Amino acid sequence: MKWNPSKKVQSLLLDPNSECFESKSIGTGIIPICGSARSGKSTLALALMEWVCDNTGRDLVFLGMPDSYIEALPKRMTARSRNPPLSDLSKQRDSVILMDDTALQLSSRDANTSASKSVNRLAGVISHLGLTIILTTQSMAGIDLSLLRYCEMSPLVKRVDPMALRVERSEWSNEIKEAQEELAIYNYDRSLYFSISDQHLCRHPFSEWMGQDILSRPFRYLSQIELDLLVHNPAKKDRKKFIEGEKDE
Repeated sequence: MKWNPSKKVQSLLLDPNSECFESKSIGTGIIPICGSARSGKSTLALALMEWVCDNTGRDLVFLGMPDSYIEALPKRMTARSRNPPLSDLSKQRDSVILMDDTALQLSSRDANTSASKSVNRLAGVISHLGLTIILTTQSMAGIDLSLLRYCEMSPLVKRVDPMALRVERSEWSNEIKEAQEELAIYNYDRSLYFSISDQHLCRHPFSEWMGQDILSRPFRYLSQIELDLLVHNPAKKDRKKFIEGEKDE
């Protein structure tokens, strides 16, 4: 299926200074994808990464994903993909990075952790490193504002549960409610998303390979120690003791 993302998203995903709608692409920024569980966020993110693979020369980075996740991608994507830990984010240059389920990897409520501090400081120089970061999240309240203040941004919205809307961050609640009204007309079709920057509904493809469980629930496939480190996020000085304690159980 031949398709293109919304205009602002294309501008952030294309190689910098590429021809893009009678102007030059930006080639750097943040694309938050907001939606409730099982709304199709990961599918949309994978569709964007596939589009990058087919239309640009940029590398694909799947931050913190297990090796089996990379192996499940189409071969043409696997050849250009890597899965470094969050701590290596600043080492990725001129790449498109997917951070799936940002609440687990980078919660705004964990802003004092070393990983969060590093990413927050990185926000101001994302454009210098040539990075485009795709974030999937169940709520914009789960993303630290420093990431969103200093970067070009194109938020995309899928179905959001009405109860989640009641506690959405006030800066985004009106836009996300508007997106829900538009999506409701089509019964929240999982192939649709609303682009806040472009102010219209857009469609994205679903390929058979995207339906693999490893790609929609990747953290299920981490080792127990890796998952526990991600969830509990012990201080660096305590990590060795934490791992040893996990092994003893």
